Amino acid sequence: MNLSKVYSAEAAFCAGGLAFIGLAFVSDLSQHLTRIAIDPTHAHFGGDFFLRVNIPAMGVALIAFGLGMFILEHHRNRVHLLAFVAGLLILIDGITHLFALSDHLTAPLQVVFFGVIAPLQITGGLLLVFLPRVWDRYWIVLTVLLIAVYGASRRFAISGLWELEPVEPLGIVSKAIEVLSLFPLVSLVRGARGLPSSTPALTKAAEP
Repeated sequence: MNLSKVYSAEAAFCAGGLAFIGLAFVSDLSQHLTRIAIDPTHAHFGGDFFLRVNIPAMGVALIAFGLGMFILEHHRNRVHLLAFVAGLLILIDGITHLFALSDHLTAPLQVVFFGVIAPLQITGGLLLVFLPRVWDRYWIVLTVLLIAVYGASRRFAISGLWELEPVEPLGIVSKAIEVLSLFPLVSLVRGARGLPSSTPALTKAAEP
């Protein structure tokens, strides 16, 4: 990644998008903390539509515009377009996990889980275009694991780890996004495998 782009218009759009996402999460978290203070025994799933959809959507739009500007200027090819799409989907999934953290404030293990996964996905989604393509396979593994954990948590409970979770709209949206993100990620991995190795060419060039 070109570090000079940190002070570019593209970076400014991305920073603005992250600010919108952060604002939405902090506001949503504040609402849930207030509800729990009133009724600590009640599980509060869901939140304000404006905070969970409208404000994050503006943030994602700014990030998409900033990354799109960079790709159009420097990397007009299929690989970077696929990475751009996969990155946005991963980032959006990370946003849903931020709100899932707010929904599980009374469950410490889930708070830690979402507190790690959400920033990881948001950061990875933002930087996926710039990362080496070998990282794509690791994102596939992580995505499949997230889908598996969700399915397990809705089928049975494990004492000390999680209680049986209800199927809620936020979780369904998150899993749908994860399934969609697998398509560009798998295409990236297949494309990388199909690239010819440069070693034989270099060897032939070195021959007299």
